[in-house]
Amino acid sequence: MAGRKPENTMIKTDSNKSETVAEAESEATLAAPSCSAFFVFDVESIGLHGEGFAVAGGVYIAGAAQWEFCFCCPTDKAEGLQADRDWVSRNVPVMEETDRDTYGLRLAFWQAWEKAKAGGAEMAAECLWPVEARFLQDCIRDDAQRLPTAPYPCHEIASVMLSAGMNPMATYDRTPSEMPRHNPLADARQSARLLSEALARMSNK
Repeated sequence: MAGRKPENTMIKTDSNKSETVAEAESEATLAAPSCSAFFVFDVESIGLHGEGFAVAGGVYIAGAAQWEFCFCCPTDKAEGLQADRDWVSRNVPVMEETDRDTYGLRLAFWQAWEKAKAGGAEMAAECLWPVEARFLQDCIRDDAQRLPTAPYPCHEIASVMLSAGMNPMATYDRTPSEMPRHNPLADARQSARLLSEALARMSNK
């Protein structure tokens, strides 16, 4: 750790372990999220840097859904480039619209997050930057009073997978409930399962 003096790093403890070893073991434990419930979510947006028009997810324990949500508004209410709109039209399945605009979409999402947070869940998303990170920033810009309940920490599943020896850039097979691709609820379900598998690998090391 920065600022520690070398001569203070080998103090013996009652358990016959050096303080350095004890700290290393503690840090290794903290390398993986310690909570059991995760609020995993996925956003569909107009391009990587455009505005989100659909968001879904839920609370998952060991990859199993405790409850889920899916919110969607018309794509023409979200900001983004025309080329990215064309990609969305070709690749993102049509979803039932639950909100009139992106503001209402983010309000519904934040209410779901506050419910999850009150229950002890911690937030996670597969690859936070740029899509989910921008979505969270937009939520705060909508209402600064959300700052006290803003997610911290917000776990990145891709980083957990990398730590577990899994390739976060690989394409993984999906279960029937994780289809179709680019449906945010299906994507969130796969992300929750991959997080659970990565954590299991880390705990078995």
